[in-house]
Amino acid sequence: MKITPDTRILILTDAVVGAYKFQYAFDCVPAVIDSLGYPTHELNVESATLESFKQAVSSFRPDLIFGYVQKHHLIIKVAQYLEDFHPVPVINWFFEDPNGVFDPDKGTSIIDSTGFFDYWFSQDNNMKPFWKTKSAFIPPAFNDAVYNDLGLPRDFDVSYIGQLGPRYITDMYWPYMKELSRYGRRAMMCINRPMGIPLLPWTLEKFIRSPKRRGLLQKLPVWKCGWMNPADELEKCKVINRSKIHFGMVRLRGVWEETFKAALPTYPIDRSGLFYQPKGRLFQAVGGRAMGLNEYSPELEELFEIGKEIVTFEYGEIGDLREKLKFYVTHDNERERIATAGFERGRKQHTFTHRVRQILDIVAKEL
Repeated sequence: MKITPDTRILILTDAVVGAYKFQYAFDCVPAVIDSLGYPTHELNVESATLESFKQAVSSFRPDLIFGYVQKHHLIIKVAQYLEDFHPVPVINWFFEDPNGVFDPDKGTSIIDSTGFFDYWFSQDNNMKPFWKTKSAFIPPAFNDAVYNDLGLPRDFDVSYIGQLGPRYITDMYWPYMKELSRYGRRAMMCINRPMGIPLLPWTLEKFIRSPKRRGLLQKLPVWKCGWMNPADELEKCKVINRSKIHFGMVRLRGVWEETFKAALPTYPIDRSGLFYQPKGRLFQAVGGRAMGLNEYSPELEELFEIGKEIVTFEYGEIGDLREKLKFYVTHDNERERIATAGFERGRKQHTFTHRVRQILDIVAKEL
């Protein structure tokens, strides 16, 4: 199809409208499309019906329907609408794979649903053979309207933003958390438990992870590291801006794993037997001009020059991680050189603006 400055784009979203601007990374997608000058209209599919979908199309008259729907059940819902009513090309940009492909509780999959879309954009390169429509790998990105070098003092040696999840996921993350916590108050650990005590039985873990008790626990000596609870993308950017190094992981686990393996036995998992997912946090790290220190995945070879723009370590190699942290915390010139190179590469190639343009270029060539 032909994409022109006058191309009318109906944006399908399932984002929850909250008190924060850009509470989550992908919340910026409509604003990015708007910033490129296209006439747009938004429809939230959470509350939409088939009739309201038809009405939005009838009144706005889009040339392209651009979805960034993430919730499993809503992708199935949109596919059902498209089976009944498919007036113009429809695409979707999906960030929740491989973990959002199957819902073992409901026994559902979105794979067949993708066949009702004209193009599927995914952050999991390994899923390309399994989608039921044309597809392309689109990596994560950062919002350059939020992430930048804010000129803040980098008073944390290392930072991490994330949740530890249930016990079996916590067990995978815990060796890394212990390494970061060796830096004490110079480690900004934006997680949901204190680092000064070992893992506890799960009942006690849930007790100490409660947000209601966090203010009290932070006053105790067991809260060994720095802590914040960044509520939106700007707060996350400030954490990264105060950090010399921002740490990231890509391996993931979930209740969906066995269902996934049984349904797609040829899907390539890594040598450790785990799934992995490119994470937006690395891109946000370079966007905030911290040095990104990230678990290795093959896709990173195509996105950055490893060792010159970011630094990686292999999953499970705690000694390697320890040595790299020690080296780059104490060698300012080397770390700054990498952080600056990553920052420059990120702003040239890894912003949401760049990704939206990339998607529309593919649509123009292939639809």
